[in-house]
Amino acid sequence: MGKKMFFDRPDACYFVPDPREAAAYCRKNWPEDVDHILRVADEVCRNYFLFDLNWDMERTYDPVVFEGEINWSIKPKGDPEFVWQFNRHRFFICLGQAYWLTGDEKYVKGFLRLINDWMDRVPLNEANWNGPWRMLETGLRGESWTKAIRYFRDSDLITEGFLDRFADCLRIHAKRLVEQGGDARLQSNWCVLENSGLFEIALALPQDEQTKEWIRIALDRLDRSSMVQVHADGSQWEQSPMYHNEVFHCLCCCVYLARINGIALPDGMEERVHRMARVDLIWRKPDRHQFTQGDSDDTDLGDVLSMGAYLFQDPELKYAGFEKLDFEDAWDFGKTAWESYDALASRKPDFTSAALADSGNYYLRSDWSEKANLLHFTCGGVSTGHCHGDKLHVSLVINGEDVLIDGGRGTYMDVPLRFMLKDNPGHNTTTVDGKSFTTFQSSWYTEHLSLAVNRVFYQGKTAEYIQGGHLGYIDDGIFVNRRVIWIKPDVYLVCDEFYAQGEHTFRQFFHFSPEGMVNVQENRVSFSGEHTDAFFTFLADGVKLEAGKGVCSSHYNQSEENPMVTAVRQKEGFASMITVINGGQKGKTQPAAARLLKTGSHSLKHALTEREAQAVEITLEDKSYVVTICHDEIYHTSDAVITESCQAGRKFTCYATGGVCVFETTDCEDGVRIYGGEVLQA
Repeated sequence: MGKKMFFDRPDACYFVPDPREAAAYCRKNWPEDVDHILRVADEVCRNYFLFDLNWDMERTYDPVVFEGEINWSIKPKGDPEFVWQFNRHRFFICLGQAYWLTGDEKYVKGFLRLINDWMDRVPLNEANWNGPWRMLETGLRGESWTKAIRYFRDSDLITEGFLDRFADCLRIHAKRLVEQGGDARLQSNWCVLENSGLFEIALALPQDEQTKEWIRIALDRLDRSSMVQVHADGSQWEQSPMYHNEVFHCLCCCVYLARINGIALPDGMEERVHRMARVDLIWRKPDRHQFTQGDSDDTDLGDVLSMGAYLFQDPELKYAGFEKLDFEDAWDFGKTAWESYDALASRKPDFTSAALADSGNYYLRSDWSEKANLLHFTCGGVSTGHCHGDKLHVSLVINGEDVLIDGGRGTYMDVPLRFMLKDNPGHNTTTVDGKSFTTFQSSWYTEHLSLAVNRVFYQGKTAEYIQGGHLGYIDDGIFVNRRVIWIKPDVYLVCDEFYAQGEHTFRQFFHFSPEGMVNVQENRVSFSGEHTDAFFTFLADGVKLEAGKGVCSSHYNQSEENPMVTAVRQKEGFASMITVINGGQKGKTQPAAARLLKTGSHSLKHALTEREAQAVEITLEDKSYVVTICHDEIYHTSDAVITESCQAGRKFTCYATGGVCVFETTDCEDGVRIYGGEVLQA
């Protein structure tokens, strides 16, 4: 097969349409990425393999070096994830980019040596089905191989004989994907990753009736799979930003290829992918990274946000992404793409906080600056093996810096680290009597499930509110609920409610960023980060604070210790644990003064118990507030929860008529009655 036959359409019909211009663009705008790619390409030419690209699904920190023959099925430390990461061949794209950045034919030779070796010694047979030829890797090679060959097309080293062999192997890939990639995995990210590869292979090969049929099959599966996987709120159902973005990337590639080849996509598919991009905007942290929720790494979202901005001409996505089109998209989409991106306006989003109600993820955001405060609360479905036991978990960024963190994933092997990071105490949630409400039989199978219930999200003027509970202890006659009240911009009240009979031990877990120092006092925890101070005041009677060490993982194959505090309360019957959190700029922030106030029934003229209602007074600098929380239905008649406060010689009374109310009491005069407050939950 000659080059004209293999590359039977213009460059504008596939990825890498302008490699010479892309090389110049990236040297100018992305010099650090250029250096990184050249380093990777040089290492690969020496049979030195280290996976540290931004979206490598299973990063490595210890290189694997082959002195002689390459073992394509090698499992360093017994982890099969290396086999799969290795056989995705993402490094072939790095070789192609290095070729255009330097003009050095050694990168073409490296590509040919490696791919010919692989085709020689890794046949599609039973021994390799779950290794190099696992279905997921078969699909992902559809992208890496078909992109890589575009970089090398003009080299004289790419012969007619090689192209014949290369095309034949691509057809073997496609046939395997067609025959084995049916409806069984429609709900899995695998279905999208496999069939996007099928779509890319079908478009990369010379067009005939067979490739057209593969295109039809791939688009049908991608459409049905994305309908099943992508919630109405735009989030991919697996409760893991990492895999949301793997699916998003593959669907974006298909959207791009369909557009430039004049292929009509199924109705609603593009809008679905755009919604996924908007989710990245919603959960983007002030440092532009994603949360390490579920099986996710601490990855910069700039490139996926920029890709979404370009494909859907969305100014808000551009605001959240890079100023210039990113390194990879410049190569993939070419000069017209970065010119279009340059011309696209950048507009700050017209919202701050947001609810992804279908997936049960909620975000309280102060603003869009690098110094913003952002709280993430999760109370959704368990989904797949990528989920963790994180119901009611809270991550918290203050002043742009991580304070409370999610632990990440560490590994997929059945080892203690995996279960520590997946288990309930590995998250900022609660347990009863030392028993987990979600348990895991293995790395991938969840044994004991817990239904998410009672979810509420409300945005007010003074405060915003999230609530969620679960039925993980319902067989023990215990219901657990968490309320989060954010008094804007920098005070958070977390109230955990345990509806129980008999005596129990209740625990709250707080995992802090490993970059900070934590000091534990009698009823207060202080966090000191690089730029941020934060304070946690614990108000429940008899609560004991235990300082310890947790474990967290920013990337696969990496873990480290982090400060951890456990709040413990032993009580009979109903128990409430209230924590007031505030923070801000390092050295300029003081802890909020917080205390419990007595509550009473206005109509029945008697005191209310902890089981019925509580009130918290919070003073921070020149602001003061009273928050009332009803743990039960207590309005027997025309009634109100009353609480009296005395601040700086002023005595006043708050009359609450809702389940959760916030009163701003800063300027209250002595003797006044304040009615209603801001009702966050009726």
